[in-house]
Amino acid sequence: MLELSIIRDTVMNVAEAITAALEIETEIINEHLEIIGGTGRYTRKIGSFEEEGDIDSGAIYGKLLKSGENYLCKDPLDDPEYDPKEGELAEICCPIKLEDKIIGLIGLVAFNEEQRQKIIGNSATLTLFLERMAELIASKLSETEQRNQLQGIVESMHEGLIAIDKDGVIKSCNYECERLLGMHRSQMEGYPLSRIWDLKEVERVAKSGAAVKDKEISYTKNNSQEKRFLCTIIPINTRDAEVHDGTLYGTMILFQNISDARERMYKMTVIEKHTTINDIIGESEPMLRAKRRTLQVSTSDSTILITGESGTGKELFARAIHTESPRRNNPFIAINCGAIPEMLLESELFGYEKGAFTGADSRGKPGKFEIAHKGTIFLDEIGDLPLHLQVKLLHAIQNRSIDRVGGTSPIDIDVRIIAATNKNLEKMIAAQEFREDLYFRLNVIPITIPPLREREGDIELLLRYALDKFNRLLNKEIKDFRPDALKALISYGWPGNVRELENVVEYAVNMEMGNEILPENLPDKIFRHQRSPGSKAGLKERLDEYQRTIIEECLNETGRTTEDKIVAAKRLGISESTLYRRIRELGIRG
Repeated sequence: MLELSIIRDTVMNVAEAITAALEIETEIINEHLEIIGGTGRYTRKIGSFEEEGDIDSGAIYGKLLKSGENYLCKDPLDDPEYDPKEGELAEICCPIKLEDKIIGLIGLVAFNEEQRQKIIGNSATLTLFLERMAELIASKLSETEQRNQLQGIVESMHEGLIAIDKDGVIKSCNYECERLLGMHRSQMEGYPLSRIWDLKEVERVAKSGAAVKDKEISYTKNNSQEKRFLCTIIPINTRDAEVHDGTLYGTMILFQNISDARERMYKMTVIEKHTTINDIIGESEPMLRAKRRTLQVSTSDSTILITGESGTGKELFARAIHTESPRRNNPFIAINCGAIPEMLLESELFGYEKGAFTGADSRGKPGKFEIAHKGTIFLDEIGDLPLHLQVKLLHAIQNRSIDRVGGTSPIDIDVRIIAATNKNLEKMIAAQEFREDLYFRLNVIPITIPPLREREGDIELLLRYALDKFNRLLNKEIKDFRPDALKALISYGWPGNVRELENVVEYAVNMEMGNEILPENLPDKIFRHQRSPGSKAGLKERLDEYQRTIIEECLNETGRTTEDKIVAAKRLGISESTLYRRIRELGIRG
C-alpha cells in the first residue's frame, strides 16, 4: 500500500500553502503517527512520532486513524481525549483517505487566541477546506487526476495566484489572477513577471528567503487606474530529506483586492447583534413618526442626518437603518468626531500611508471609510468636525473616494454615510463654524429624534425595560416601582434623555434592597426638577398633563378592568379605542 512518506515534498508544500492562506499552523501525519509535514513548531518535529507511534495507546490521533472521523477540539482543558503538550488552544483534524483506507491525518492547530477564534468561528468552512486538502494529497499519492484536483483548487481560490520560477518567469496563474489584473494567462505565462508587474518585493523575498505576508502593494499597468492588493509572497525552497541547501525553486504570489480582503476579514471576525427598528422602544406618536421615516429611507443609499439631543438614541437609529438596508451583511463602523483629538481624527477617518508622519505604522493604516467599504459609516457629533476636515469629508461624499494622509492617489469607497449631531448646524453655518455646502450634502434625508420630555407615553415603557435590564445585570429581583416613585420619575424633565433614564434606574436598582423601587432610593435631582402643568412646558405638555389627571381620576373611580374602562370611556365621552390610546400615550397605569 502506498504511504504518504513517498510524497514528502508535496505534503510539505500543502502544509505551507494552508498556513499561508489561513495563518494557522498545520500538521500532517501518516498512518504510523509519523509527522511528515508541518509548519511553525512542527517543522522541527518532522520525522518524529506523535503518541510515541502507538496507534493502540488510546490517545486521540490513534483513535482517529481507526475511526476515520473528523475531529474538533475547541478547548483542550475541557476535552478529556486531548493532551496538549506545547500550549495548543484548539484544533481541527481530518483523515486522509485512499481507496477507503485511512493513510494519515491533517490538522490545523491554534497556538494563540486569534487562531483559536478563527477555528471556532469557522469550523465548518475550515473542516471542508481540510477535506479538500486531504483529497488533494491522496490524489497525488495515487497519481490519478492529480493535476485536475490541484488545478480545481487553485482556480477556485478567492486570491489571485502567480507562480514564478527562480529566474522570475511566470510558470502558472489562476482565474482570479486574470480577473484582478485584467489580462489573459496567455499574456502572462512564459513571460518575466517584470513585464506585467514591477513587484520589487519578489526579489527581496528571493534574496532573504523570508516570506512577505499581507502587505499592501499597488499595481498600475499601461497608465490605468492604480489598484491596491493585499499580497503574500512565499519562497518555494527544497524540502527533500536528503537535500538541505535551501535551493530556491521559485516564488508564489497570492494577492487579493484589499477591500474584498477586509470585507472577508470583517465577516470572519466580527459577531455583531443587529439592531432592528423593533429594538427601539417607544410607542408615542413622535417616536412612531421617527420609526416610520427610518423604515422608509433604510433601503436607499442617500446620506442621512440624524438630529436630536444628547442621549436620545441617535446611534440606535443609525444601526437600525443599517440593519434594515441591503448593506446589513457588511460593516457598520461608528466614529465619534468629538471624542478623538483633532490631530488624530484625519488619520482615523481617512487612514495614512507608511511614513506619513512621525510614529506612523511602517505598513500604513486604512481609515474608517476604507474599513466600512460596502457598508455604513456613522459619523456621530458631526458638528465637532474641524473645518479643514469638513472639506475633506465633502470631497469624499462628492467623489466617492478618499485620500489617505500622505497618499498620492485616491481610493474608491462604497459606503453609506449617516451623520448625527445634537447641535444646531444652521446656527453654526451662520457663525461660519460649519460649511453650508457640507450641510446640504449631509442633510439629504433628515431624521429628528424627539427628546424624552416630548414622548411621555414612552417613559414608563423605558423605565420598566431598564428595570428588567439592571435586574439581570445586578442579579436583583425588584418587581416594580412604587406608584409615588413612578409618578416622580414620569414627572421629571429628563434633560439627559434615555441615557439619563438608564443611569437613574441603575442607581435605584443598586440602592433598593426590597422588591419595589421606593422614592427614597431615587436620586435627589428627580424631586428637585419636577415638571408641572404650570411650569415652562409647552401647550401640548400642559394638555397632556391635564388629560392624564382627568383620566387617572376617572379610572380610580371606575376601576381598571376591561369592563371598568368601557364605563370610563362613556363617562369621558370618548370611544374605547381613544381611551386605550391615550392611556398608552400618557403612560397611565393600565
